[in-house]
Amino acid sequence: MAEKKIVSLAKIRNKITLKKVFRIIRIPVVVLAVVAALFLSARLLGNVAVSNITDGIREIKTVFSRGEGYPYQLDTFNYRKSFAIGNRPLILHNDSSKVLSSSAGDLFYLPLDYADSKVISKKSRALIYSNSANKIVIQSKTEKLGEFTEEGTVVAAALAKNGSFATSYSNEDYQSVLSVYNSRFKKIFQWNCSQERIADISLSGNGKKVALIAVGTENAEIYTRLLVFDTGSSKPMADVRFDGTLFLRVAYTTSGRVIAAGDNRTVVLNKKGELLDELVYSEDSLCAICVDGNGNTVVGFKEFGGSKTGIVRFSASGRKTCTFSVDGVPDCIVADGGRIAVATDAEIAVYSSGGKQTKDIQTDNPVSEMFICSGTVYSVQGTSVVKH
Repeated sequence: MAEKKIVSLAKIRNKITLKKVFRIIRIPVVVLAVVAALFLSARLLGNVAVSNITDGIREIKTVFSRGEGYPYQLDTFNYRKSFAIGNRPLILHNDSSKVLSSSAGDLFYLPLDYADSKVISKKSRALIYSNSANKIVIQSKTEKLGEFTEEGTVVAAALAKNGSFATSYSNEDYQSVLSVYNSRFKKIFQWNCSQERIADISLSGNGKKVALIAVGTENAEIYTRLLVFDTGSSKPMADVRFDGTLFLRVAYTTSGRVIAAGDNRTVVLNKKGELLDELVYSEDSLCAICVDGNGNTVVGFKEFGGSKTGIVRFSASGRKTCTFSVDGVPDCIVADGGRIAVATDAEIAVYSSGGKQTKDIQTDNPVSEMFICSGTVYSVQGTSVVKH
């Protein structure tokens, strides 16, 4: 007769329970493992990557807590200007900055000390400063990353993709002092300028190259120096002087080109200061300068007494990708990546990087301001931010 086996119901129940527990916890464990791996990778890449991952995790909550959607109603009494920070809109008020979620909810709110604050945005970070103070604040889409007190009132500033930043201020000894800091707020470079005032700064993506505009006067005539430094040396890589031109914006592009736009010309230089291209227009006809995070630059200038506006786009490589004209003088022009948006009255025309019109947007009200965020055009109309 076959031997009977004794079945333990307790053991079976334990095995079933363990399987159920494993099925329940394995998804959270996998998620935690992925998050841990991401953070480890980010730590190896630097704190910018860490803050980007943190932003992504914090944005998950907006899926469950949606805003009221666009149009977003502005507090016009305190409103100053709108920007893009990464893939989200940043609204600057006199007393704060606010980042909006995809559904126009409040993603992050940061109180500010100065009513005349300015914003420089690069990827998913923003640098906020004031021409009446010496404090700089850096934020991501979801948190304040730090603040820094400069030795003098900040006149110009720049932000790099890796989180490095630069400032310019004046003191009793120099017209301008240029300082460059790494993403951990440690100074890595300083240059003192005794004769001219620094009007604009641009950093390479890794923060190791810096281009700047220094403006001065001589014999009652204005001139501008375009300088390029490697932060490892106090001697400029390039120092080019232009008489009779007031340059207003400079871009150190991702291709290592330097593009500077001024009141009567736009120039393209290599990092040694050699002139590669030049666009000349009539004195004081410049009406728009747009520079995106890669250094792609669009300039708009009045033609034929203002009956038309010429628009020219330079890619980050310094090449002209398009030249076209629009009727009249637009209310505003913005550009980012491969898009150029031109607003006139209650109409927005969107063009490709090659100058071909790809979209025509009719608006309910005249457009006073625009920005492009992840390829989407946003406009400010009256008291609202509208997403198109």
